[in-house]
Amino acid sequence: MMLESPSFIVQFTHGLNLSLSSKEYTHGVVIRFQSVEAFEIFINSKEYKNVWHSKFQTIVHKSFSLHFSVDLVGTEIM
Repeated sequence: MMLESPSFIVQFTHGLNLSLSSKEYTHGVVIRFQSVEAFEIFINSKEYKNVWHSKFQTIVHKSFSLHFSVDLVGTEIM
């Protein structure tokens, strides 16, 4: 899915939770978008909903989402 939406996504990072003080969550994902509009298009897309429902919802016991805006710094895309 990330490869299909390169114009929306600035950064995609994922990995294991290595924090010894918080073992409730095993994995984390950070996705940065070019704009709030790009985020809304992505999160409301049929592809995202299908992948979440068919791949993740079946194995995820607990999840939380955190959304926030960050002012741009510089002019280069990471």
